[in-house]
Amino acid sequence: MSVYISNFDNPDGTWTVTHDDAPDGYHSGQIQPTDVVRAVNMDGSPNENFASVTCPVCGSTSSHPVGGGSQPPLVQEMFIHLTMQDGCCAVGFRGAPRSVNYQDAHDHVKEHAEAMDGEGRWQVEPPPAP
Repeated sequence: MSVYISNFDNPDGTWTVTHDDAPDGYHSGQIQPTDVVRAVNMDGSPNENFASVTCPVCGSTSSHPVGGGSQPPLVQEMFIHLTMQDGCCAVGFRGAPRSVNYQDAHDHVKEHAEAMDGEGRWQVEPPPAP
C-alpha cells in the first residue's frame, strides 16, 4: 500500500498518514486534510478518480484510485472526506456540491468507485441515521 491515511479522527483535526513500506521501516505522521490532493487532468481540471497522499516524515507519495486499491475501506473513506471538504472536482461533479453531508458524499463517491471497479467493490458503510 505504501503511503495512506490510517486515521481520520485525530482530536486536532489532522489525519494520520502511515508509510508501511518505507526503506528505513514503518513510520507515520500527521497531515492536514487539505494536504491530500486530487490528481490533475491534462486540461488542468481536478480528476475525481485519483488522489495523492504524501508522507510527512520522508516525502514519499502514493496515488490512490477512488475504488480503493489495496485498502478499499480506508481509501474510499478518504474520498468521502475529500468530497465533504471540496465537493467533487471542487465545483461539483455530477451534482456533488462542496460541503455535502456524509451520507451524500458517501453515495456520490460510491458511484465513482463502482463506475471504476464495478458493483460489489464498495466497502464503506455509512453511519446509521440519527
